[in-house]
Amino acid sequence: MTHTLCRSMMLVAVLCSGVHSHAEDEAHELPNILWVITDDQRPDSLACFNRATRGTSESELGYVSSPNVDMLAKTGVMFTHAYCNSPGCAPSRGSMITGRYPFRNGIYGFEQTHNAVSTFKPVVPEVMRDQGYQAALFGKSGYYIFDWGPGLTWNGLGFWDFEVDAKNDLQRNGLTDWSKEKRRAKISGKSTVVGTEERFYRADGSYESYLIDGEVSEQDVAKKKAIEEELDLLYSTSAGHIIGGRNSQPSDKTLDGCTVAEFVHYLEHAGQAYETGYGLQTDGASLEQPVFLNLGFHFPHTPVMPPQEFRDAFAGKQYRVPEFDLKDLKRLPPQLKTLHTKNRFDDLQPAEKQQAIRDYYAFCAFGDSMVGQAVDAFKTSSKKQEREYLIVYVCGDHSWHLGEQGIESKFGPYDHSNHNAVIVVSSDTEAFPPGTVCEDFVEFVDFAPTFYAAAGLDVTRPEFAHLDGQPLQDTVAGNATKRDYVLGEMNHVYGPRAYIRSKDFAFSMRTRFKNGKAGAGYSVNEKIRWALDAAPKEVEMALFDLRTDPKERVNVADDERYIGLADFFRRKLGNIVLGDRRLEVNWKKENEFAVSEFAIGSDDKRLEIPAGLVPTLDMKIEFGKVRRKSVFGSDTMSHWGGSLVRGDDGLYHMFYSRWPKDLGWAWVTDSEIAHAVSASPFGPFEFQNIALPRRDKDYWDGWCTHNPTVYRFGDKYYLYYMGNTGDGEIVGHPGKQLLNWQHRNNQRIGVAVADSPNGPWTRSDQPLIDVSPEQTALDSLMTSNPSICQRPDGGYVIVYKAVGQEHPLPSGGPVVHCVATSDSPTGPFVKQEQPVFVFEGERFPAEDPYIWFQDGKYRAIVKRIKHEGGRRLFSLVHYDSLDGLDWKPGKHHEISQREVEWEDGEVQQFDHLERPQVYVENGKPVALLCAADTIDENNVRHSFNIQIPLVITFD
Repeated sequence: MTHTLCRSMMLVAVLCSGVHSHAEDEAHELPNILWVITDDQRPDSLACFNRATRGTSESELGYVSSPNVDMLAKTGVMFTHAYCNSPGCAPSRGSMITGRYPFRNGIYGFEQTHNAVSTFKPVVPEVMRDQGYQAALFGKSGYYIFDWGPGLTWNGLGFWDFEVDAKNDLQRNGLTDWSKEKRRAKISGKSTVVGTEERFYRADGSYESYLIDGEVSEQDVAKKKAIEEELDLLYSTSAGHIIGGRNSQPSDKTLDGCTVAEFVHYLEHAGQAYETGYGLQTDGASLEQPVFLNLGFHFPHTPVMPPQEFRDAFAGKQYRVPEFDLKDLKRLPPQLKTLHTKNRFDDLQPAEKQQAIRDYYAFCAFGDSMVGQAVDAFKTSSKKQEREYLIVYVCGDHSWHLGEQGIESKFGPYDHSNHNAVIVVSSDTEAFPPGTVCEDFVEFVDFAPTFYAAAGLDVTRPEFAHLDGQPLQDTVAGNATKRDYVLGEMNHVYGPRAYIRSKDFAFSMRTRFKNGKAGAGYSVNEKIRWALDAAPKEVEMALFDLRTDPKERVNVADDERYIGLADFFRRKLGNIVLGDRRLEVNWKKENEFAVSEFAIGSDDKRLEIPAGLVPTLDMKIEFGKVRRKSVFGSDTMSHWGGSLVRGDDGLYHMFYSRWPKDLGWAWVTDSEIAHAVSASPFGPFEFQNIALPRRDKDYWDGWCTHNPTVYRFGDKYYLYYMGNTGDGEIVGHPGKQLLNWQHRNNQRIGVAVADSPNGPWTRSDQPLIDVSPEQTALDSLMTSNPSICQRPDGGYVIVYKAVGQEHPLPSGGPVVHCVATSDSPTGPFVKQEQPVFVFEGERFPAEDPYIWFQDGKYRAIVKRIKHEGGRRLFSLVHYDSLDGLDWKPGKHHEISQREVEWEDGEVQQFDHLERPQVYVENGKPVALLCAADTIDENNVRHSFNIQIPLVITFD
């Protein structure tokens, strides 16, 4: 897959430069559009998402299966940092269909809303119909927008030309697996509601039911118990939802199965009359118009009941339960404590937790099969019509907790409530290139302008000024405004609360002075500045430092080090959601509303935190357990080093040094840089080719290429390395290590550039960093072993090994490390005067630094060489720097004494463990690749690459 931060990748073809009526633009072929929305689905239920973000098909919890959506992702763009704008079904779907944030459309929860208020704007299906589309909805709509009666009603507004409603058309007609219905009985000759019953349907059309409230009889209790035992039902203890169990229906007769069947029949009967599964005589899809289809799935919303075949596929799978401690609650504000109280997961038994997680992922796997059927039918229909198409797959109207924060629910300001994935596939592959992964922040308010742009509308025109999002086409093309944050708000479960999330921080706070909604307890925009002016404790702030606490377990809003930062976020978020055109509506009235404008323009998508507010962090680097397969070696070749980059193909590309074993330790004369790939940063790796082979010895790097370090900057790949040339004489042999000093002293630093890690690589005829001409210079004899880092300002800093001529030749010395800077990854580099990683009185104190920038500091892992009693002792240590020029030992300096622990618990110390190369993914170190070796009884060295999981903590 192509990974990009969605910078300028290509120019998206503009479908239409202005607003045209359908009649004016008959020649313009508008694409069919399919909008798929699932319900409560976590992005890590998709193997393709996990591969893109973690390098493995498994989620952090364990096994998932999603072959159909995986295939969909291969054919389009996957947005891995997509966020809903409210963590509840109705307000999230309200933001999607209106294209507006909750604080701009006035829909904060599950309140009945209507279109009579004068601030109401046309919603997505209305705009698409005006543009010539036939709009149809299948399954769950989920938004609470109804007709004004006068007065509140539950009557629809006719947004769609055709609608198959999950509840009214399918469940009420028995086309489902489960439903809740009012039970009626004749009392005194009148039909009277006596309670609510749960129904479980059978394949023959019958169902069994029992009352769950009202006058529950012994017979109801007995039926409930029998069904629970038959279907292995599991309930959450606090909310009482069914969070696990077996479905009473086969896949095709579930609610989602029936929804897909109706969707397929509608497409298969295009241009024909037909009868729906519930007996309605109607017409199929139009053959004259493009179609805009919204397919709303139930899965994996509660009740979580995967059909038997999918439950069987997950039988026996064991999952890692998220860590949680009741002590985590002590630092939380009252609203978030209430969320935990109402949705507990932590009080389940271990086996129940396993079932809840297993059945959830199995239910998602079932849903994947449904999505596959629907997508295939849609593509087939579009092909028959010879019409272009666009598919937008929204993985969850919001996300879902499976034990994180101690809950199984949504509704929170946390990542697991709001983080989703979106996949967009188009027959116009220039607009959405197949196999692309976009890591930019996108939000659910982006869907409306995406559809409008695909329909040929110019979303920059005044009639669309109310939209809060931007077309995903622009994001992919690099033409969208870059977001430093995402945001949202909800008023449900625990009251009104808004959130803002950046790469490094997650902040939320209470927005209104009391619970309830406008018109029920307080008037519209009453005391609108309260959350900005009240005492901090009253505002119930929560701040999580994602640099140190990515699981959001420690609220630091009251921590003395973070008080200033919490106040900054309070002002930023408060000004946006309260003062930048906030809309509150009394939905019980026809047209009672207020718009607050005291901070217009606050939502500028920029997060410019003043200097000094962000605490600096001390990093601690530890090794995780190493899998036996995380070793890359050869029987015939010595392997040394190894540097990793992820390619557009989704594979991990390792570049490493190798030379024939039978030559002995002949790296200085016979090394070449080779290329291997794996589906995981932890292997196993498979050799592909020689990336930088030997060339004519008249070139500076003609005889040897060695110690690679690979990076991706922008759209190109850069392979930095040491090269040399010389007489080519091999002076040692296996078991006896000798050095060809001519080759050693001819070492220089170079860089090769490619558009793909598969090459071809273009290298320069001149070194990138040559020796300095002054004989007294620190690097007057040789330069080698580069490590480069892009600075926050866009420039580059490189650290490299250098040898001068202060000491006698041929070895020269001392061996030091120098720093150079440049505005370009290919130079020219300006050398700095002072060496780094030095120790008083030592001639060769360190080697092989790898540098990167993270969380406000430059970081380095360095091979430390201590000289004690005539022996050299090697270890790996940690340095950090504020500017990349002046390096100090980190607070947690020591990392490893050349030891690793294997997954079976065995601890092994190597003769060497060096050439550390950190693989960083999504800004976080994931793996450390090192050269390692052992020496046998004949003093013969056996070397290989090892991939070590990194465990990073901060204090």
